[in-house]
Amino acid sequence: MMNGVVSMPFDVKKFNSVLNPNKIAFSKSEAKVHDFVVSNPLQVVYESLSSIAHKVNVGEATIVRYFKKLGYSNFTNFRVAVYKNYENLHVSNDIPFIDNIISNMTETINNTKTIIDMNKIEEASTYMLQAKYVLIAGMGISHTSALDMFTKCLRIGLPAVVIDDSHFNYMFMAVAKSSATVALLYSFSGETAEIINIAKRCKEKNIKIIAISNYPNSTLHQYADVFLQTKGFENDINGGFFSSKISQLFVSDVLITNCALKDEKKTHMYNQLVTNSVIK
Repeated sequence: MMNGVVSMPFDVKKFNSVLNPNKIAFSKSEAKVHDFVVSNPLQVVYESLSSIAHKVNVGEATIVRYFKKLGYSNFTNFRVAVYKNYENLHVSNDIPFIDNIISNMTETINNTKTIIDMNKIEEASTYMLQAKYVLIAGMGISHTSALDMFTKCLRIGLPAVVIDDSHFNYMFMAVAKSSATVALLYSFSGETAEIINIAKRCKEKNIKIIAISNYPNSTLHQYADVFLQTKGFENDINGGFFSSKISQLFVSDVLITNCALKDEKKTHMYNQLVTNSVIK
């Protein structure tokens, strides 16, 4: 039988050992942050820096100093490290890894469902339905989510273009008009350089931006007119390679379905047109 992988509980002692807190001179406030991190790892993973600062009753600058003392350049990298320690792996011969993948995907969808704001879905849908073009962009794994959304837009009659090339981005933005275009940008971290560049250019042309990202305190969030949060994560194994993608696809499906239901007759017509063109 092939070895399976099982998630183990958060190991506080191991995490402390990894961070070597006894070898680092923490201030009193930084020590409070450390105690919170080892006691509430999932809150660190999924909540914003400002939210954590409020719960610990320290300034955001204190948390920044804390993770930089540990050698992390930014909050995203730090929370990735926290998650990887939380998902301490244990190999078992009794549980097939396929069950772990199913569990992770189900948990990701359920976690994402809890944070979906239907008011924001409605706002994003309005922007998309009123636009003449939907500019969709994502890099890496997020690009596959962007491509999936591109095909969904075509199937309900929304003219769309998907971008993964900087030169094409410059060409499209040169002729794009604010009143006719809405941008749908995917980035798990919200810090992807190419996506941030597209967001900046959209802002310069007053193009509305819908952002789909995991972190509400990210740079992309600052540019977004509508921010749709995902709740996935990527780890090295344990069926978590595509957790972020599953969350993105779920949010995308909620958004595009909401758009489709606004005009079911039009949706059915375009869906048939696309299907017929493929099978011919």
